[in-house]
Amino acid sequence: MVEYNTDLHVVVTTPPSLFDAAVLARTLYTALGTRGWRLTIIGIGRKLPMKLISESRLPVSVAKANISTELDSEPAGPVYIADSRGEPAWRLDPPRAIIIDYGGAFASGFRDARRVRGLGVPSLTYEAITLIYEFFIRRNNWRPDYSKAFSRDVRSGLYLARKILEAVQVLDNYVVLEPSVLAFTIRRVYMNKGLVIDPIKANIEIDVVEGRVHQRIVLKAYSMRSLRDAGDIEVVFDGETVDIHDKDGLAYRIVID
Repeated sequence: MVEYNTDLHVVVTTPPSLFDAAVLARTLYTALGTRGWRLTIIGIGRKLPMKLISESRLPVSVAKANISTELDSEPAGPVYIADSRGEPAWRLDPPRAIIIDYGGAFASGFRDARRVRGLGVPSLTYEAITLIYEFFIRRNNWRPDYSKAFSRDVRSGLYLARKILEAVQVLDNYVVLEPSVLAFTIRRVYMNKGLVIDPIKANIEIDVVEGRVHQRIVLKAYSMRSLRDAGDIEVVFDGETVDIHDKDGLAYRIVID
């Protein structure tokens, strides 16, 4: 899950069902991650309903940290009101707050707020989702930072990049690297440097709440002539980049798109 540097407050009043509120909560979580957003839902009682957490499929810790049922202060501007008859969102800068007022009376108190539409759909819930998509997903479409790529020698770097793609696997919707394929590939590269490589250990850590993967593979290097210890080679994958370190420091950094 990609985290964006965002500070968004979404205020929902008197939703027609907890499911509508849950859909909005799920959209914010999947679009923005665990931080950078708040959701205030007015009109569902003072306690956060367990049904809301269940239907939104949010981790409990994220729901407790990001969702409230009382408005403690007026949202900071610019404030937009979701309205299928409002001005088009694609002409405007992103807001600090979005009001989704199912009753109609609450939003009228924000005189400086702008009424904004996404696709102009009849459902206010899905109209609000189109606004979130326009401002915080489409415009922030993730691209890898290829400037971070590094290789001590171009030929080996290109070979590694091509073979690493063959090591990519999907584990429970997370991208991971197959350790045996990666170890074989690195062995081929370091044989040309006079070293023989043995894989030692590999581990994968998945942070389900943050949606992040951290994978580490350690290999032992030996001199091909004397079989003397030549240090460890460590491979670290964070879901975006593959870093390969040996005794001389960073040897390769492959950016995966």
